[in-house]
Amino acid sequence: MAEKRSVSERPLLVLIVFIVLLHLFVCPFTKVEESFNLQAIHDVLYHRFDLEKFDHHEFPGVVPRTFLGPLFISALSSPLVYILHVMDMPKFYTQIVVRGVLGMCVVAALWRMQNEVRKQFGTTVAGFFCLICTSQFHLMFYATRPLPNVFALPIVVLAFTSWMAQRHGAFIRLSAFVIIVFRSELSLFLGLMLLISLLSRRLSMPQLFYFAIPAGILSLSLTICVDSVFWKQMLWPEGQVLWYNTILNKSSNWGTSPFLWYFYSALPRALGSTLLFVPLGLFDRRMQTLLIPTVGFIFLYSFLPHKELRFIIYTIPVLNVVAARGCSYILNNYHKSWLYKIASLIVVGQLMTNAAYTSVSLCVSHHNYPGGRAMMELHTLAPASSDVSVHIDVLAAQTGVSRFLELNRNWRYSKEEDVVPGDARMKSFSLILMEANSTQIALFRDSHQPVTFIQGYHNIKFHFFNFPPFSIKLDNKLVILEQLKHKSS
Repeated sequence: MAEKRSVSERPLLVLIVFIVLLHLFVCPFTKVEESFNLQAIHDVLYHRFDLEKFDHHEFPGVVPRTFLGPLFISALSSPLVYILHVMDMPKFYTQIVVRGVLGMCVVAALWRMQNEVRKQFGTTVAGFFCLICTSQFHLMFYATRPLPNVFALPIVVLAFTSWMAQRHGAFIRLSAFVIIVFRSELSLFLGLMLLISLLSRRLSMPQLFYFAIPAGILSLSLTICVDSVFWKQMLWPEGQVLWYNTILNKSSNWGTSPFLWYFYSALPRALGSTLLFVPLGLFDRRMQTLLIPTVGFIFLYSFLPHKELRFIIYTIPVLNVVAARGCSYILNNYHKSWLYKIASLIVVGQLMTNAAYTSVSLCVSHHNYPGGRAMMELHTLAPASSDVSVHIDVLAAQTGVSRFLELNRNWRYSKEEDVVPGDARMKSFSLILMEANSTQIALFRDSHQPVTFIQGYHNIKFHFFNFPPFSIKLDNKLVILEQLKHKSS
Protein backbone atom coordinates (compact mmCIF):
# COMPACT_ATOMS: atom_id res chain seq x y z
CA MET A 1 0.00 0.00 0.00
CA ALA A 2 2.76 2.41 0.94
CA GLU A 3 4.64 1.52 -2.25
CA LYS A 4 1.58 2.24 -4.40
CA ARG A 5 1.08 5.57 -2.71
CA SER A 6 4.71 6.60 -3.26
CA VAL A 7 4.43 5.67 -6.95
CA SER A 8 1.29 7.81 -7.36
CA GLU A 9 2.95 10.74 -5.60
CA ARG A 10 6.10 10.64 -7.69
CA PRO A 11 4.70 12.40 -10.79
CA LEU A 12 3.59 15.31 -8.61
CA LEU A 13 7.08 15.66 -7.16
CA VAL A 14 8.61 15.48 -10.63
CA LEU A 15 6.14 18.15 -11.78
CA ILE A 16 7.07 20.56 -8.98
CA VAL A 17 10.79 20.08 -9.62
CA PHE A 18 10.30 20.54 -13.36
CA ILE A 19 8.28 23.75 -13.03
CA VAL A 20 10.73 25.31 -10.56
CA LEU A 21 13.67 24.49 -12.85
CA LEU A 22 11.74 25.75 -15.89
CA HIS A 23 11.35 29.16 -14.24
CA LEU A 24 15.05 29.10 -13.38
CA PHE A 25 16.24 28.29 -16.90
CA VAL A 26 13.89 30.79 -18.58
CA CYS A 27 15.01 33.55 -16.17
CA PRO A 28 18.59 32.64 -15.13
CA PHE A 29 19.62 36.16 -14.14
CA THR A 30 18.88 38.09 -10.96
CA LYS A 31 18.07 41.66 -9.94
CA VAL A 32 19.42 44.10 -7.40
CA GLU A 33 17.19 42.87 -4.55
CA GLU A 34 18.90 39.49 -4.77
CA SER A 35 22.43 40.84 -5.07
CA PHE A 36 23.66 40.54 -1.49
CA ASN A 37 22.89 36.84 -1.04
CA LEU A 38 24.02 35.93 -4.55
CA GLN A 39 27.31 37.84 -4.25
CA ALA A 40 27.82 36.35 -0.78
CA ILE A 41 27.41 32.82 -2.16
CA HIS A 42 29.87 33.65 -4.93
CA ASP A 43 32.43 34.99 -2.48
CA VAL A 44 32.08 32.02 -0.11
CA LEU A 45 32.58 29.59 -3.00
CA TYR A 46 35.42 31.41 -4.76
CA HIS A 47 37.19 33.49 -2.09
CA ARG A 48 36.49 31.25 0.90
CA PHE A 49 38.40 32.67 3.87
CA ASP A 50 39.82 35.67 2.02
CA LEU A 51 37.23 38.05 3.49
CA GLU A 52 38.95 41.15 2.12
CA LYS A 53 37.77 40.25 -1.39
CA PHE A 54 34.11 39.86 -0.39
CA ASP A 55 31.70 42.10 -2.29
CA HIS A 56 29.83 43.35 0.78
CA HIS A 57 32.82 45.38 1.97
CA GLU A 58 32.58 47.52 -1.19
CA PHE A 59 28.79 47.40 -1.54
CA PRO A 60 27.37 46.79 1.96
CA GLY A 61 23.78 47.71 1.12
CA VAL A 62 21.45 49.79 3.23
CA VAL A 63 21.27 47.26 6.07
CA PRO A 64 23.47 44.22 6.82
CA ARG A 65 22.17 40.74 6.07
CA THR A 66 23.08 37.40 7.56
CA PHE A 67 25.63 35.08 5.94
CA LEU A 68 24.04 31.94 7.37
CA GLY A 69 21.80 31.42 4.33
CA PRO A 70 24.59 31.88 1.77
CA LEU A 71 26.87 29.60 3.81
CA PHE A 72 24.23 26.86 3.85
CA ILE A 73 23.51 27.07 0.12
CA SER A 74 27.24 27.21 -0.63
CA ALA A 75 27.81 24.05 1.39
CA LEU A 76 25.03 22.18 -0.41
CA SER A 77 26.21 23.43 -3.81
CA SER A 78 29.93 22.81 -3.34
CA PRO A 79 30.05 19.23 -4.76
CA LEU A 80 28.42 20.32 -8.03
CA VAL A 81 30.46 23.51 -8.11
CA TYR A 82 33.64 21.46 -7.74
CA ILE A 83 32.62 19.30 -10.70
CA LEU A 84 32.00 22.43 -12.78
CA HIS A 85 35.42 23.72 -11.75
CA VAL A 86 37.12 20.47 -12.80
CA MET A 87 35.30 20.67 -16.14
CA ASP A 88 36.47 24.31 -16.50
CA MET A 89 32.90 25.54 -17.01
CA PRO A 90 32.08 29.27 -16.89
CA LYS A 91 31.03 30.66 -13.51
CA PHE A 92 27.59 31.42 -14.93
CA TYR A 93 26.72 27.74 -14.58
CA THR A 94 27.58 27.97 -10.89
CA GLN A 95 24.92 30.68 -10.56
CA ILE A 96 22.40 28.25 -12.06
CA VAL A 97 23.50 25.54 -9.65
CA VAL A 98 23.26 27.61 -6.46
CA ARG A 99 19.86 28.98 -7.43
CA GLY A 100 18.74 25.47 -8.31
CA VAL A 101 19.87 24.19 -4.90
CA LEU A 102 17.86 26.95 -3.20
CA GLY A 103 14.86 25.97 -5.31
CA MET A 104 15.20 22.34 -4.29
CA CYS A 105 15.18 23.41 -0.62
CA VAL A 106 11.83 25.12 -1.27
CA VAL A 107 10.56 22.05 -3.14
CA ALA A 108 11.60 19.74 -0.29
CA ALA A 109 9.72 21.90 2.22
CA LEU A 110 6.60 22.06 0.02
CA TRP A 111 6.75 18.28 -0.43
CA ARG A 112 6.98 17.75 3.30
CA MET A 113 3.95 20.00 3.68
CA GLN A 114 2.15 18.02 0.99
CA ASN A 115 2.75 14.80 2.95
CA GLU A 116 1.17 16.30 6.06
CA VAL A 117 -1.76 17.63 4.02
CA ARG A 118 -2.24 14.16 2.54
CA LYS A 119 -2.21 12.64 6.01
CA GLN A 120 -4.74 15.08 7.49
CA PHE A 121 -7.01 15.96 4.58
CA GLY A 122 -6.65 13.19 2.03
CA THR A 123 -5.06 12.39 -1.31
CA THR A 124 -7.29 14.67 -3.39
CA VAL A 125 -6.47 17.76 -1.33
CA ALA A 126 -2.75 16.96 -1.42
CA GLY A 127 -2.84 16.41 -5.17
CA PHE A 128 -4.66 19.67 -5.81
CA PHE A 129 -2.26 21.48 -3.49
CA CYS A 130 0.64 20.40 -5.72
CA LEU A 131 -1.19 21.25 -8.95
CA ILE A 132 -2.22 24.68 -7.66
CA CYS A 133 1.31 25.51 -6.50
CA THR A 134 2.84 24.58 -9.85
CA SER A 135 0.20 26.54 -11.78
CA GLN A 136 0.98 29.83 -10.00
CA PHE A 137 3.65 32.13 -11.31
CA HIS A 138 5.01 33.93 -8.25
CA LEU A 139 5.58 30.96 -5.94
CA MET A 140 7.47 28.99 -8.58
CA PHE A 141 9.32 32.08 -9.85
CA TYR A 142 10.51 33.16 -6.41
CA ALA A 143 11.53 29.63 -5.37
CA THR A 144 15.03 30.04 -6.85
CA ARG A 145 15.49 33.74 -6.09
CA PRO A 146 18.22 34.37 -3.46
CA LEU A 147 16.11 36.83 -1.47
CA PRO A 148 15.99 36.89 2.34
CA ASN A 149 12.29 36.02 2.09
CA VAL A 150 13.05 32.95 -0.01
CA PHE A 151 15.80 31.79 2.35
CA ALA A 152 13.16 31.97 5.07
CA LEU A 153 10.42 30.34 2.99
CA PRO A 154 11.36 26.64 3.37
CA ILE A 155 11.90 27.10 7.11
CA VAL A 156 8.49 28.77 7.49
CA VAL A 157 6.84 25.99 5.48
CA LEU A 158 8.47 23.36 7.69
CA ALA A 159 7.45 25.29 10.81
CA PHE A 160 3.87 25.52 9.58
CA THR A 161 3.89 21.81 8.76
CA SER A 162 5.09 21.03 12.28
CA TRP A 163 2.35 23.25 13.70
CA MET A 164 -0.28 21.40 11.66
CA ALA A 165 1.06 18.11 12.98
CA GLN A 166 1.16 19.52 16.54
CA ARG A 167 4.87 18.87 16.83
CA HIS A 168 5.32 21.92 18.99
CA GLY A 169 8.98 21.41 19.75
CA ALA A 170 9.99 21.48 16.08
CA PHE A 171 7.58 24.34 15.39
CA ILE A 172 9.01 26.56 18.13
CA ARG A 173 12.65 25.80 17.28
CA LEU A 174 12.17 26.49 13.57
CA SER A 175 10.15 29.62 14.33
CA ALA A 176 12.79 31.01 16.67
CA PHE A 177 15.53 30.38 14.13
CA VAL A 178 13.78 31.94 11.12
CA ILE A 179 12.57 34.98 13.09
CA ILE A 180 15.92 35.77 14.72
CA VAL A 181 18.13 34.97 11.73
CA PHE A 182 16.18 35.79 8.57
CA ARG A 183 12.90 37.74 8.88
CA SER A 184 11.82 39.31 12.16
CA GLU A 185 8.32 40.15 10.87
CA LEU A 186 7.56 36.43 10.84
CA SER A 187 7.01 36.81 14.58
CA LEU A 188 3.53 38.03 13.55
CA PHE A 189 2.73 35.03 11.36
CA LEU A 190 4.25 32.31 13.53
CA GLY A 191 3.27 34.13 16.71
CA LEU A 192 -0.40 33.92 15.75
CA MET A 193 -0.05 30.17 15.27
CA LEU A 194 1.61 29.95 18.67
CA LEU A 195 -1.21 31.97 20.23
CA ILE A 196 -3.81 29.58 18.79
CA SER A 197 -1.93 26.62 20.25
CA LEU A 198 -1.80 28.30 23.65
CA LEU A 199 -5.48 29.31 23.64
CA SER A 200 -6.55 25.82 22.58
CA ARG A 201 -4.38 24.40 25.39
CA ARG A 202 -2.51 22.15 23.00
CA LEU A 203 0.61 23.86 24.27
CA SER A 204 1.31 25.04 27.80
CA MET A 205 3.43 27.98 28.89
CA PRO A 206 6.05 25.76 30.57
CA GLN A 207 6.39 23.80 27.32
CA LEU A 208 6.73 27.04 25.38
CA PHE A 209 9.55 28.30 27.57
CA TYR A 210 11.21 24.87 27.56
CA PHE A 211 11.54 24.96 23.77
CA ALA A 212 11.71 28.70 23.06
CA ILE A 213 14.43 29.87 25.45
CA PRO A 214 17.19 27.46 24.30
CA ALA A 215 16.17 27.88 20.65
CA GLY A 216 16.23 31.67 20.93
CA ILE A 217 19.59 31.76 22.69
CA LEU A 218 21.21 29.34 20.24
CA SER A 219 19.80 31.11 17.16
CA LEU A 220 20.86 34.55 18.36
CA SER A 221 24.31 33.31 19.37
CA LEU A 222 24.81 31.61 16.01
CA THR A 223 23.95 34.61 13.88
CA ILE A 224 25.96 37.03 16.04
CA CYS A 225 29.04 34.79 16.08
CA VAL A 226 29.03 34.02 12.35
CA ASP A 227 27.95 37.41 11.01
CA SER A 228 30.26 39.38 13.29
CA VAL A 229 33.17 37.59 11.62
CA PHE A 230 32.01 38.40 8.09
CA TRP A 231 31.01 41.99 8.85
CA LYS A 232 34.08 42.60 11.07
CA GLN A 233 32.02 44.08 13.90
CA MET A 234 29.74 42.80 16.65
CA LEU A 235 26.45 42.49 14.79
CA TRP A 236 22.96 41.00 14.81
CA PRO A 237 21.92 41.64 11.20
CA GLU A 238 18.20 40.97 11.51
CA GLY A 239 18.06 43.17 14.59
CA GLN A 240 19.37 46.08 12.53
CA VAL A 241 16.90 45.28 9.73
CA LEU A 242 14.05 45.30 12.24
CA TRP A 243 15.19 48.65 13.65
CA TYR A 244 15.66 50.23 10.21
CA ASN A 245 12.56 48.95 8.41
CA THR A 246 10.00 48.77 11.21
CA ILE A 247 11.00 51.03 14.09
CA LEU A 248 12.43 53.85 11.95
CA ASN A 249 10.07 53.01 9.04
CA LYS A 250 12.90 53.75 6.60
CA SER A 251 11.62 51.08 4.21
CA SER A 252 9.07 53.69 3.12
CA ASN A 253 11.89 55.38 1.22
CA TRP A 254 11.42 52.67 -1.41
CA GLY A 255 7.76 53.51 -1.91
CA THR A 256 4.47 53.03 -0.09
CA SER A 257 1.19 51.34 -0.94
CA PRO A 258 -2.37 51.65 0.40
CA PHE A 259 -3.28 49.68 3.50
CA LEU A 260 -5.31 47.02 1.65
CA TRP A 261 -2.82 46.60 -1.20
CA TYR A 262 -1.93 43.03 -0.22
CA PHE A 263 -5.60 42.05 -0.37
CA TYR A 264 -6.66 43.70 -3.62
CA SER A 265 -3.39 43.50 -5.58
CA ALA A 266 -0.75 41.10 -4.24
CA LEU A 267 -2.96 38.14 -3.31
CA PRO A 268 -5.02 38.13 -6.54
CA ARG A 269 -1.81 38.15 -8.59
CA ALA A 270 -0.08 35.52 -6.45
CA LEU A 271 -3.03 33.14 -6.19
CA GLY A 272 -4.57 33.77 -9.60
CA SER A 273 -8.01 32.28 -10.13
CA THR A 274 -7.34 29.92 -7.21
CA LEU A 275 -8.40 32.79 -4.95
CA LEU A 276 -12.04 31.97 -5.82
CA PHE A 277 -11.79 28.61 -4.08
CA VAL A 278 -10.33 29.83 -0.79
CA PRO A 279 -13.76 30.78 0.67
CA LEU A 280 -15.18 27.43 -0.43
CA GLY A 281 -12.49 25.60 1.55
CA LEU A 282 -13.75 27.18 4.75
CA PHE A 283 -16.72 24.83 4.91
CA ASP A 284 -14.19 22.53 6.59
CA ARG A 285 -13.70 24.08 10.02
CA ARG A 286 -10.15 22.79 10.20
CA MET A 287 -9.30 25.21 7.39
CA GLN A 288 -10.52 28.11 9.46
CA THR A 289 -7.74 27.38 11.94
CA LEU A 290 -5.19 27.54 9.12
CA LEU A 291 -6.61 30.73 7.68
CA ILE A 292 -6.82 32.80 10.87
CA PRO A 293 -3.03 33.27 11.37
CA THR A 294 -2.54 33.69 7.62
CA VAL A 295 -5.06 36.48 7.14
CA GLY A 296 -4.11 37.94 10.52
CA PHE A 297 -0.46 38.19 9.48
CA ILE A 298 -1.31 39.89 6.18
CA PHE A 299 -3.61 42.34 7.98
CA LEU A 300 -1.07 43.22 10.67
CA TYR A 301 1.79 43.49 8.20
CA SER A 302 -0.32 45.88 6.12
CA PHE A 303 0.36 48.57 8.72
CA LEU A 304 3.92 48.80 7.32
CA PRO A 305 3.59 51.28 4.42
CA HIS A 306 6.25 49.71 2.18
CA LYS A 307 4.74 46.60 0.59
CA GLU A 308 5.96 43.99 -1.86
CA LEU A 309 4.41 40.67 -2.85
CA ARG A 310 7.48 38.73 -1.72
CA PHE A 311 6.93 39.95 1.85
CA ILE A 312 3.89 37.66 2.13
CA ILE A 313 5.15 34.79 -0.04
CA TYR A 314 5.02 32.46 3.00
CA THR A 315 1.22 32.70 3.09
CA ILE A 316 0.71 31.40 -0.45
CA PRO A 317 1.21 27.66 0.34
CA VAL A 318 -1.20 27.93 3.28
CA LEU A 319 -3.87 29.62 1.16
CA ASN A 320 -3.30 26.95 -1.49
CA VAL A 321 -4.12 24.23 1.05
CA VAL A 322 -7.42 25.94 1.87
CA ALA A 323 -8.23 26.38 -1.84
CA ALA A 324 -7.31 22.74 -2.52
CA ARG A 325 -9.81 21.66 0.13
CA GLY A 326 -12.48 23.69 -1.68
CA CYS A 327 -11.57 22.06 -4.99
CA SER A 328 -11.69 18.58 -3.46
CA TYR A 329 -15.14 19.30 -2.01
CA ILE A 330 -16.46 20.00 -5.50
CA LEU A 331 -14.83 16.98 -7.11
CA ASN A 332 -15.92 14.62 -4.34
CA ASN A 333 -19.53 15.63 -5.04
CA TYR A 334 -19.17 15.43 -8.81
CA HIS A 335 -21.90 12.80 -9.25
CA LYS A 336 -24.54 14.55 -7.12
CA SER A 337 -25.88 17.09 -9.63
CA TRP A 338 -25.16 18.95 -12.85
CA LEU A 339 -24.14 22.00 -10.82
CA TYR A 340 -21.24 20.06 -9.32
CA LYS A 341 -20.28 18.88 -12.81
CA ILE A 342 -20.10 22.48 -14.03
CA ALA A 343 -18.19 23.47 -10.89
CA SER A 344 -15.74 20.62 -11.55
CA LEU A 345 -15.04 22.08 -14.98
CA ILE A 346 -14.37 25.42 -13.31
CA VAL A 347 -11.93 23.71 -10.94
CA VAL A 348 -9.96 22.38 -13.91
CA GLY A 349 -10.36 25.69 -15.71
CA GLN A 350 -8.76 27.66 -12.88
CA LEU A 351 -5.61 25.56 -13.20
CA MET A 352 -5.52 26.26 -16.93
CA THR A 353 -6.14 29.97 -16.32
CA ASN A 354 -3.29 30.08 -13.83
CA ALA A 355 -1.03 28.27 -16.27
CA ALA A 356 -1.88 30.77 -19.02
CA TYR A 357 -1.15 33.72 -16.73
CA THR A 358 2.11 32.05 -15.66
CA SER A 359 3.16 31.55 -19.28
CA VAL A 360 2.63 35.21 -20.12
CA SER A 361 4.37 36.38 -16.94
CA LEU A 362 7.32 34.09 -17.58
CA CYS A 363 7.72 35.41 -21.12
CA VAL A 364 7.66 38.99 -19.84
CA SER A 365 10.14 38.19 -17.06
CA HIS A 366 12.52 36.58 -19.56
CA HIS A 367 13.02 40.01 -21.14
CA ASN A 368 13.39 41.84 -17.84
CA TYR A 369 17.12 41.21 -17.28
CA PRO A 370 19.02 43.22 -19.92
CA GLY A 371 22.05 43.56 -17.64
CA GLY A 372 22.54 39.80 -17.49
CA ARG A 373 22.15 39.41 -21.24
CA ALA A 374 24.55 42.29 -21.85
CA MET A 375 27.22 40.68 -19.65
CA MET A 376 27.01 37.48 -21.68
CA GLU A 377 27.20 39.48 -24.91
CA LEU A 378 30.19 41.63 -24.04
CA HIS A 379 32.35 38.58 -23.32
CA THR A 380 32.13 37.72 -27.03
CA LEU A 381 33.73 41.03 -28.03
CA ALA A 382 37.31 40.36 -26.95
CA PRO A 383 39.50 37.31 -26.22
CA ALA A 384 39.48 36.08 -22.64
CA SER A 385 43.27 36.45 -22.46
CA SER A 386 43.26 40.12 -23.50
CA ASP A 387 43.74 43.05 -21.15
CA VAL A 388 40.22 44.46 -20.88
CA SER A 389 38.60 46.79 -18.38
CA VAL A 390 34.81 46.90 -18.12
CA HIS A 391 32.66 49.56 -16.49
CA ILE A 392 29.12 48.56 -15.47
CA ASP A 393 26.66 51.36 -14.74
CA VAL A 394 23.87 51.32 -12.16
CA LEU A 395 21.02 50.24 -14.46
CA ALA A 396 23.01 47.29 -15.78
CA ALA A 397 24.07 46.28 -12.27
CA GLN A 398 20.44 46.31 -11.15
CA THR A 399 19.09 44.20 -14.01
CA GLY A 400 21.04 40.98 -14.04
CA VAL A 401 24.75 41.60 -13.44
CA SER A 402 26.42 39.50 -10.77
CA ARG A 403 29.95 38.36 -9.96
CA PHE A 404 29.07 34.97 -11.41
CA LEU A 405 28.96 36.73 -14.80
CA GLU A 406 32.49 38.07 -14.46
CA LEU A 407 33.73 35.22 -16.64
CA ASN A 408 37.29 36.23 -17.51
CA ARG A 409 39.96 36.31 -14.82
CA ASN A 410 42.21 38.63 -16.82
CA TRP A 411 39.52 41.28 -17.23
CA ARG A 412 38.90 44.06 -14.71
CA TYR A 413 35.29 44.76 -13.83
CA SER A 414 34.20 48.01 -12.20
CA LYS A 415 30.84 49.03 -10.75
CA GLU A 416 32.00 52.39 -9.40
CA GLU A 417 29.00 54.64 -8.89
CA ASP A 418 30.86 57.95 -8.60
CA VAL A 419 32.04 58.13 -12.21
CA VAL A 420 30.14 60.49 -14.51
CA PRO A 421 29.34 59.64 -18.16
CA GLY A 422 31.78 61.39 -20.41
CA ASP A 423 34.55 62.08 -17.90
CA ALA A 424 38.14 60.93 -18.35
CA ARG A 425 37.91 58.06 -15.85
CA MET A 426 34.96 56.51 -17.62
CA LYS A 427 36.53 56.99 -21.07
CA SER A 428 39.56 54.97 -19.95
CA PHE A 429 37.57 51.70 -19.87
CA SER A 430 37.87 49.29 -22.80
CA LEU A 431 34.18 48.37 -22.65
CA ILE A 432 31.32 50.30 -21.09
CA LEU A 433 27.97 48.76 -20.27
CA MET A 434 25.50 51.55 -19.70
CA GLU A 435 21.95 52.80 -20.16
CA ALA A 436 20.92 53.28 -23.80
CA ASN A 437 20.52 57.03 -23.41
CA SER A 438 21.34 58.88 -26.64
CA THR A 439 22.44 62.00 -24.80
CA GLN A 440 24.91 60.08 -22.65
CA ILE A 441 26.13 57.97 -25.58
CA ALA A 442 26.98 61.16 -27.47
CA LEU A 443 29.41 62.11 -24.70
CA PHE A 444 31.63 59.19 -25.79
CA ARG A 445 31.68 59.86 -29.54
CA ASP A 446 35.39 60.77 -29.49
CA SER A 447 36.45 57.73 -27.43
CA HIS A 448 33.96 54.87 -27.85
CA GLN A 449 31.54 53.48 -30.39
CA PRO A 450 28.28 51.58 -29.77
CA VAL A 451 28.72 47.91 -30.56
CA THR A 452 25.50 46.29 -29.38
CA PHE A 453 22.20 47.50 -28.02
CA ILE A 454 20.53 45.21 -25.50
CA GLN A 455 16.77 45.17 -25.58
CA GLY A 456 14.37 44.62 -22.70
CA TYR A 457 10.69 44.54 -21.92
CA HIS A 458 8.67 47.65 -22.82
CA ASN A 459 5.02 46.58 -22.91
CA ILE A 460 2.67 43.78 -23.88
CA LYS A 461 -0.22 43.72 -26.32
CA PHE A 462 -2.94 41.08 -26.52
CA HIS A 463 -4.35 39.73 -29.78
CA PHE A 464 -7.06 37.30 -28.77
CA PHE A 465 -7.64 35.96 -32.28
CA ASN A 466 -3.99 35.14 -32.96
CA PHE A 467 -1.62 32.51 -31.62
CA PRO A 468 0.06 33.20 -29.36
CA PRO A 469 -2.61 35.68 -28.26
CA PHE A 470 -0.07 38.28 -27.11
CA SER A 471 3.07 40.02 -28.28
CA ILE A 472 5.83 41.58 -26.24
CA LYS A 473 7.32 44.86 -27.39
CA LEU A 474 10.98 45.42 -26.63
CA ASP A 475 13.08 48.55 -26.71
CA ASN A 476 16.74 49.38 -26.18
CA LYS A 477 17.62 49.36 -22.48
CA LEU A 478 21.42 49.10 -22.46
CA VAL A 479 24.29 49.66 -24.84
CA ILE A 480 27.80 48.22 -24.98
CA LEU A 481 30.40 50.82 -25.95
CA GLU A 482 33.80 49.71 -27.23
CA GLN A 483 36.85 51.92 -27.02
CA LEU A 484 38.07 53.22 -30.38
CA LYS A 485 41.28 51.62 -31.58
CA HIS A 486 43.27 54.84 -31.67
CA LYS A 487 42.23 55.53 -28.08
CA SER A 488 43.14 52.10 -26.75
CA SER A 489 46.55 52.33 -28.36
